[in-house]
Parts: sequence; C-alpha cells; structure tokens
Amino acid sequence: MRTVRVDWYRLLGYSLLFLLFSLIVTIGFVFSLTGEMKHLLQLRVHLSGIELAFSLAMFISIPVLMFRFSFFFYRMVKRGRRNGIGIICYQNLFNPFNFLLFPSLLNHIGLESRRRCIVSVTLLLILYLVVFFDTQIKPALMGLS
Repeated sequence: MRTVRVDWYRLLGYSLLFLLFSLIVTIGFVFSLTGEMKHLLQLRVHLSGIELAFSLAMFISIPVLMFRFSFFFYRMVKRGRRNGIGIICYQNLFNPFNFLLFPSLLNHIGLESRRRCIVSVTLLLILYLVVFFDTQIKPALMGLS
C-alpha cells in the first residue's frame, strides 16, 4: 500500500478557496435578499454563509463518496480476489465486506480498490462528524453563551 502524506500547502490553499467561495455565497445571498451593505459586516451572517457553502459541498460530496465506495467495492469483490477465493466463502466468514478486513485474500487490484474504499469511508465518516458537530453540538454551545 502507498504511504499517506499530507500536502499542507494544498490543504491550506483548498481551505482558503472554500472560505473565498463561502464569502461569495454570503455576499450574493445577502444582496439578493436585502440589497443592503450593512448586513455584510455582521459575524453571524458570515457564519451562516460558511454553513450554507458547507451544506452545498456536503450535498455534492456525500453521493459522490457513496458512489465511489460502491464502485471500488464492486471492483474489489469482482476482480480483486485471489484465485480460488469465492465471494461468499469461509475465508471471509461468508461476508463480502470482510474483504476490507482481510487484505491477504486480495490481489494487487483488490488491494488498490480496498485502499480507495477505506479512503471513501474515512472521508464520509469525517463529513458526517462535521455535520453532527454543525447541527447538534454547535447550537448547544451557542445556546450556553
């Protein structure tokens, strides 16, 4: 498997692009509804713009990540198994999802597909945690202060 490395400059660049995108969404949304400049100077309006931009990114990325997982899981199960290993057999405990847990049952195509499946699931879980924080924990914290 490949080693995972984080490109901090690219990560910072994408974060800044997301903030720029959320600023443009906020400006467009505020001007389309109110037409006044004074609302753009409020912090709550900018936080709402970031949430709106994040919601748009979330509604796009969740189906893409689910489709990506499904595609690579299908590829792993169909073409990534070693010779003599069935889709449902005792080596994977009669569960095809156990191919994700037992890399010894996979060939090089299966290992690559397994890595991509795990990346998709990890990104999906991180996205769900951010959504949970945004919808459950942040309102509770904002209500306390």
